[in-house]
Order: sequence, then structure tokens, then C-alpha cells
Amino acid sequence: MIRTELLYPLSPAECCVCERTLSVRELEEFYGMADETLGGDIHCPSCAVHFLTLCRECSCRYTADRSGMCGECQRHDYAYILSS
Repeated sequence: MIRTELLYPLSPAECCVCERTLSVRELEEFYGMADETLGGDIHCPSCAVHFLTLCRECSCRYTADRSGMCGECQRHDYAYILSS
């Protein structure tokens, strides 16, 4: 039997809550889901689920905005209001 392991190199980034070092893949996934309202704070996958809010419109970006909408959805809604 051959056993293989996938190794993901660690990045220099740490979670701002639990201080766990993130792998390069975790960091890329976080940046793909992070909104600019987070101000550069990085969260590991488990802390992101517990401490961040998913956008109430698109449900695919974490946001720190009190309205619960990511910046992209806010710009889209604002443009929609102006065009109406």
C-alpha cells in the first residue's frame, strides 16, 4: 500500500484571532472571500466562520461592515438606486 500526503507550504501569515499559521492555500482562499472592510485582518477558516459575517446579499464574501453587505454588493445596490 502506498500512502501519499499532500503538503501545503506555510505562509508567513497568522490568524489575527488564534495566531495559527495559515498555509498558502488557506491564505489564498481567505483573500478570495475577504472584503476590503476587513482592513487586512487575516482569519483562519475556523475563526472566519465564528467571527466574521458573510455578505447578506451574495453570501460569498466575509465583511466587517455593520450593514452586513460587502463593498461589491453595496456598489451594485448604490448603482441600481442611482439608475432607478
